[in-house]
Amino acid sequence: MEAYRAAGVRLYALSYDEPDALADYAQAHDTTFTMLSDPDSEVIKSFGILNTLIPPDDHPWYGLPFPGSYVIDADGVIVAKFFEHNFAVRSGPEQLLAAALGHEFEVPAPSNEQPADRVSADVRIDGDRLPMGVTRQIVATFRVPEGQHLYGKPVPDGLVAAAIELDDLDGILSYELLAPPTSPLTLTGSGETLQVYEGDVVLRLPVTQNARKMQKDDDGRFVTISGRVRWQTCDDTECFLPESMPFSFRVEAGFPVLGDMGPGVGRVPAMNGAQHFQRLIDRRAGTETGGEGQ
Repeated sequence: MEAYRAAGVRLYALSYDEPDALADYAQAHDTTFTMLSDPDSEVIKSFGILNTLIPPDDHPWYGLPFPGSYVIDADGVIVAKFFEHNFAVRSGPEQLLAAALGHEFEVPAPSNEQPADRVSADVRIDGDRLPMGVTRQIVATFRVPEGQHLYGKPVPDGLVAAAIELDDLDGILSYELLAPPTSPLTLTGSGETLQVYEGDVVLRLPVTQNARKMQKDDDGRFVTISGRVRWQTCDDTECFLPESMPFSFRVEAGFPVLGDMGPGVGRVPAMNGAQHFQRLIDRRAGTETGGEGQ
């Protein structure tokens, strides 16, 4: 949250749970961001994210939103949104902050070791942990010499578009590559038109893990993410040979946030989950009993 505050970005979580349920959750988990209660799903519906796969008579789940995140500017205009096909996956905080600041494809300042005549690549992972169901991004920064261009998709057979590729790793899942727009470039030598990136380039590959393959030791639980970045460049007249660079990260896996019922009993701080769940059932069924837990 310090990074959000320093950037002047505010984080809100919207839920169809009632205020006292959110208060118990916030206290149990030392939550420092604002949680908003929308028990009648009015705001959820206004954003068009009511989960329409749940019929109105399916208590207590009716009223849930499709899980995801919006980035909204000061005028209330949506500038980015993140919704996954897998309802158990959420975007990591680094991804949301980069989108809010418009920094998704911003190239960091160059180091003093930048080569003058060939592309250099740097690869990192956003964030220091990868809990199950949370996405982080593999970020590749390509520094391209003046006069050269990095290929983007689509490319003709035999040429290589800039990409981040993962090894076949059990338990590691990747999503669609995020990339800036390309521009057409016609080679004077062959007359062929290619899609290329202009200048230095940042690519981002969202990844998550499903807890199927973790290494456990005295320091905690970890996952290994490995792969390579690939690229090929051209100037105005010719294509250069493809290049690649391997990468490997050992990342702390952390633990998922559980409720205090079922598998979470005795493993997470108590937050009156059973009581709030029963009240939710009663409320959704139109038989709110009141009194208890108030």
